[in-house]
Amino acid sequence: MELILNKKPVGSLAEVLNKVSEQPVDIDFTLPDYCPDIEKILRCSITPKIYNRTLSGGQLRIDGTSVVSILYEDSEKGTIRACEQNLPFSSEFKLSGVNDDYIIDTSVKCEYVNCRALSRRRLTIHGAFSLYVKVFTKGEINLYSIDDIDNIEFKTKEVTASELKCFSDKQFTAADEIQITGKPPVELIIDNDVKARITDYKIIPDKLMLNGELNVSVLYLSDIESGKPIRFDYIVPFSEIVDCLGLDESTTPCVHLSVLSYELTLKSDILSENPLINFDARLSAFVLGYAPKTIKIAEDAYSTEFCSEVEFSRVNVPVETKIISDTFMHKSTLSVSDCDISEILDFNTESAPVTASISDGKLLLSSKVNVSILALDSDKSPVYIERSADVCEEIELDDDYSDVLCSAVNIISSSYRLGESETIETRCELKYNITLQKTSCIKMVSSINIDENNKAQKKNSALTLYYANSGENIWDIAKLYKTKKDQIVSENLLTSEELEEPSMLLIPIA
Repeated sequence: MELILNKKPVGSLAEVLNKVSEQPVDIDFTLPDYCPDIEKILRCSITPKIYNRTLSGGQLRIDGTSVVSILYEDSEKGTIRACEQNLPFSSEFKLSGVNDDYIIDTSVKCEYVNCRALSRRRLTIHGAFSLYVKVFTKGEINLYSIDDIDNIEFKTKEVTASELKCFSDKQFTAADEIQITGKPPVELIIDNDVKARITDYKIIPDKLMLNGELNVSVLYLSDIESGKPIRFDYIVPFSEIVDCLGLDESTTPCVHLSVLSYELTLKSDILSENPLINFDARLSAFVLGYAPKTIKIAEDAYSTEFCSEVEFSRVNVPVETKIISDTFMHKSTLSVSDCDISEILDFNTESAPVTASISDGKLLLSSKVNVSILALDSDKSPVYIERSADVCEEIELDDDYSDVLCSAVNIISSSYRLGESETIETRCELKYNITLQKTSCIKMVSSINIDENNKAQKKNSALTLYYANSGENIWDIAKLYKTKKDQIVSENLLTSEELEEPSMLLIPIA
């Protein structure tokens, strides 16, 4: 007879799709009629934006557009100009094993872009960006629990697992009308950037209230004749409630936020000298909620009546989930010896996606700080400089964590100083939010094979003397004699299951 123990499922995160799709960008770029001719190209960039993510019938479809932007010096006045074109894209992924509950995580990265001028008004652009797509659903890790069964002895242990109790995915928008005050009026937007971060959250039963902010940076021209750009930074706060069934105060929430797309457009107003900027962003947030769950498992078992054989299972179980968050400073010295800078017009920094790993009790963070500089050279001609600096940070961990669930690094503030020997010294304050998980490999009894035709051999006497050495365990002695451990403990008035010194024990026969 085979006795199979009860399965106790522990909710876990199951990855059903992890793909990277390279999207080509090939376009003949012609300047609009209102743009002056090109004298020199300063920068060509590709910014992918995601508008729709639909999953139906085992097919995931992602639609968006690639914004191809040109920053250049015009041939008439030698000032800075900008123009852009949109190139739609779509990508499809097949997947299986997805139920009604799923979350989609997408990110993009520009791989390369080449720009060549065919004339002063026509360019050919070749480039590509990577579309990273992950889809998760709720899976299960099976532990085996025990019940009281006649003539079966169990060596039990309580295991506390960190269970995925709830998860949710939501897309939402954040919008505002931006009025630039204290600066010259806007005539033409030549560059923009949006960074998002969560500032805090509040747990409400079955809901999570997210509070965050979008840092909107706008580089614009106020006087097209002079062409000197002006940077304006604006904070758009947002608050959003994400439905997450099962979330409560005992839950540790892991939150990941990303910007799918955004638009910045000038709103004309004949009554105002400074037009408003319409800002509209589409964001995606997913929440994973982990809570402790205690299950009693069997480390060993045997029958006191028949010969028996135990089958074991091993499984890696998450036993703790923890969020760590802090700030650190990063300094770097960048060479600009090939540019002969006389004046910096604009300085901007952004952090690349972070790679987080655990080694020797330390959390290792690896990323890059990308620096963009718009400047004038010694001839007062505009130049555009891009540099990157590696960021490596080691964080001591207070426990033996093994996995990184979510990781994010955001630049809180940045500054620069022109150094000696044609260098620029940068200083960035970065904040990291990392969700860690501690796992343990658990060995447990999954089933017991009982030979009902073969009774366990026992002595005829009611009591047996056993001379035990120090360090022996009562469970092992009870299993040897196919009797009950509690009877040995009671008969010998023992207070510990492990003997501290040699002893003579009376072994009752079950």
